[in-house]
Amino acid sequence: MELPRAPQRTTTGFAFSFVDRAIQEGLADRKFGPKEMAAVIEHFGTARPQCAYCGDEHVARWDHLVAVNCGGDTVLGNMVPACSRCDDSKRDVPFEEWMRSDAQHSPKSRRIPDLDQRIIRLHEYTARYAYSPRDAEERLGVAEREELTRLRQSLLALRKEIEQFLARCREHSQTS
Repeated sequence: MELPRAPQRTTTGFAFSFVDRAIQEGLADRKFGPKEMAAVIEHFGTARPQCAYCGDEHVARWDHLVAVNCGGDTVLGNMVPACSRCDDSKRDVPFEEWMRSDAQHSPKSRRIPDLDQRIIRLHEYTARYAYSPRDAEERLGVAEREELTRLRQSLLALRKEIEQFLARCREHSQTS
């Protein structure tokens, strides 16, 4: 009998990456509701949602073609249906690079037969909606960029302080 994987420790780096993603997402454009979802499905021409990367009909999520932490928005032209395997494997890698890579669960590594046509269709989709990502900093004025830099520096200092605290606690528990 195969046991489930043991729980992983949540690190401060992992936790603070979510804070930075929340900042990025808070600054990004967001207009993606039922009307936009229907337009995506219509663009890809399938009766039921299919993973835009591999064609799997077990669509579990909407994926950002350009990841949020790379300036991606939650809008038409950047959101596609995805199976969990593709979404987890792709992470924040540019979609075409990832699709052609040998990464675990990439379409190439899974020998998806119509890979080139899928990539063309994804490029047509971004062109149809004239989607172009912008970094968070590009969306801000000078004073706002300075404030964002200050906030990120404060977060880094807080992360370091927390990591030092945890190290001291671990040392103390090992000597007790």
